[in-house]
Amino acid sequence: GAPLTSEADSDRLLAFDDITEMIRAQRDAAWGEVARRMAHEIKNPLTPIQLSAERLQRKLADKLDEPERQILARSTETIVGQVAAMKGLVDAFAQYAKLPAARIEAVDLNALIREVLVLYEGQVPMQLMLAEQLPPVAGDPVLLRQVLHNLVKNAKEALAEAAEPQLRVATGLGKNGVELRIGDNGPGFPEHLLSRLFEPYATTKPKGTGLGLTIVKKIVDEHGGVIDVRNAQPQGACITITLPIMEGEAADE
Repeated sequence: GAPLTSEADSDRLLAFDDITEMIRAQRDAAWGEVARRMAHEIKNPLTPIQLSAERLQRKLADKLDEPERQILARSTETIVGQVAAMKGLVDAFAQYAKLPAARIEAVDLNALIREVLVLYEGQVPMQLMLAEQLPPVAGDPVLLRQVLHNLVKNAKEALAEAAEPQLRVATGLGKNGVELRIGDNGPGFPEHLLSRLFEPYATTKPKGTGLGLTIVKKIVDEHGGVIDVRNAQPQGACITITLPIMEGEAADE
């Protein structure tokens, strides 16, 4: 703000800047650096821990009485299982930190959706509403496939305890590009998490890393797209992703 004149009772001019996106970008960059360092520091000792536990099992199992042998087996299984869980966490952080840049080409979004959903047939009831004659989107098919897997997997897990589970996948042409909508009739997102869903560790799952939607958001941003997450009525969640249409010669090939 600044006074318009040098007079004591001068009117003042105030300028407001919305820095929400800048703050979010700074937070994402900070999390990326944290993820990179965590992945590097944690991963190194995991393999020796697992190998040492398995070696103890092999060397000592036939030298112990049955009760002690069972204790050794349970302890070894616990160590190996927890190491595997830690490796999964480290891999998720490494993926978030080193997500490759998008290689943009013309992508038939409907065909990509059908290709991914085939893998989930029989696992959850699905309702497809794919718009006909949808223009190709400007996207990286590998990264967009990852987005679909993450969102469908999340919806499937949310529907685990639903009485009549239903997954809805729809596409359509919106004002700003091609829209992909994935919804379910699960419990929805807790209200206190809605504003933080794209941050690491913002999760409702006891063993979740909270990186699924974070990675989805990062991929959508790489494509110049927009993602919107909200709870549906009377229950459930709906995620809408808007992707830019592929323009020019590439769209006609």
